[in-house]
Amino acid sequence: MAEKNTLTEALLEAHHLLRCYQMAWYGKYFNALDPYQGQGRILNALKVSHIITQKELGKRLHIRSQQLGEHLQKLEENGYIKRHRSTIDKRALIVELTDLGEMFNLHKPDYDELFIDLSADEKTNLKESLEKISERLTELIKKENEEEIY
Repeated sequence: MAEKNTLTEALLEAHHLLRCYQMAWYGKYFNALDPYQGQGRILNALKVSHIITQKELGKRLHIRSQQLGEHLQKLEENGYIKRHRSTIDKRALIVELTDLGEMFNLHKPDYDELFIDLSADEKTNLKESLEKISERLTELIKKENEEEIY
């Protein structure tokens, strides 16, 4: 049982430290915008579309209109996006990435640096182990979503 806790604790510690490294990197280069939450998540969604209506962006990200508007205002003030009225439908606001917003999506931390001390075999074993863990997590998530809670 101690090994199970040690493995779990080691995995959770590695996850925590990875997030700390990620946030330190994004803090240094992009005012701590988290690529998976809030404004960073919006920028990553815009990477796919580049230009989209504010309403459609909100639908895709499942963000309420007011909350999205607040995030977009901050992104616009910081130069990551620009908004303007559609020439086709004057009621629609168009959101698009600026050059600075494009940079957010192009630059990422150098995660390969994490594996420098591992041999080729260790990298292969780690990759295979992580794939197994991911498969199991996917199964557990599906199971949790299928079960009804009363």
